[in-house]
Amino acid sequence: MKIFNKLFWFPAAVVLSGLLGSACENTEPAAGALPGEEAPGEVEPFAGAADCAPGNSAALQDLGDDLPDGTGTSVSTMSILNVGGTGAYQRVTNMLPGVWGQSCPSNACQKATTNVSGALAPFNEELTVNFRGPMELYDIAVYRPDASAWKRTSSWNRCGSTNLTFFNNLGGTGSGEWTLCGGNSQSYASADAKTAVAAPTRFTGTLGNRVEMNILSDQACVGTGDASECGFYRGVTRHGWAGAKLFAIRARMPRYTGPITEYYDDVPAIWMLNARVVRTAQYGCNCRGMGSPGGCGELDVAEVLHGGHPMHATSTIYSFEGATGSGPNYFMRPVKESATFIVLFDASGKVQMLRLKADAFNFGDTVANATVSEWLARKGVTMSLP
Repeated sequence: MKIFNKLFWFPAAVVLSGLLGSACENTEPAAGALPGEEAPGEVEPFAGAADCAPGNSAALQDLGDDLPDGTGTSVSTMSILNVGGTGAYQRVTNMLPGVWGQSCPSNACQKATTNVSGALAPFNEELTVNFRGPMELYDIAVYRPDASAWKRTSSWNRCGSTNLTFFNNLGGTGSGEWTLCGGNSQSYASADAKTAVAAPTRFTGTLGNRVEMNILSDQACVGTGDASECGFYRGVTRHGWAGAKLFAIRARMPRYTGPITEYYDDVPAIWMLNARVVRTAQYGCNCRGMGSPGGCGELDVAEVLHGGHPMHATSTIYSFEGATGSGPNYFMRPVKESATFIVLFDASGKVQMLRLKADAFNFGDTVANATVSEWLARKGVTMSLP
């Protein structure tokens, strides 16, 4: 996501001091919680894609063929080399809320230098996955490497979930906070992600036009302030996924048929951010910054851009090293045929992104090392950071 100047949403009631919710405090559902809300850990047992009949049937439904528009090059594999390096970014250590009727002070967004080094740095740090509609999601899974295979640590489908929490950027009503100088923090997302709710709620699968949400694990962050396990955060948060990791996402991005009146109409996207970004303000004071260089890191996996190519889902990576993108190459937007996107952050310093057919991956408990090796060996478009 290249545009970080989205306007803050102002709730009717404003609280300028204190957190309205914290992952380190009581997370039991509040009295009068909305239907479908659940406390951490109170989730339905996860079933693999093939075992979730409603979701699997919807994902495999034949709605026709998606065809290239005759421009650029549609690809199924994108490789990013030299992802990591040695450098630094500016983490947020505190955010002053501001005082109503007064201008925000120049030090409202307080930062300090974070030095990083490694083959994946800064993408070895905890990440969050972000989604924008219109989108139909069917399966999400996160895997971590083990000696014998890559093991699933978090997952969701339309039948159940485990170790996943859904958020949006509407803090200040049901959960999270809004401040004069900081705007909206993260909040727990409602089942359709359109509103903020008081407790973690399982997503139902349909993301409307312009609606955004992001996911983290259900593991609470211990501590407060810059010294907490997750660093400084506002409102509600959880741990993300660090180190080498593999994300699998099965989705469809249907066309929006209403009038195009805003930039974010009919531009679905899947992107990943350093989790520090959403813990402060995704569209405000954060460690990501704007444009290039990209600070603490962002990977646009499949982003439809506003303009003349609604079937192109492009990719771009940003970090303190700079930015590089897929140029005229793109993943075909899965409008009629759902697709499975694989995003693999390998310890060698390579990011491998694949667009697979809807039935090519089963979202099971493990992914064999041999399968991961075969995915890493696939050739396609190659990008490289300095």
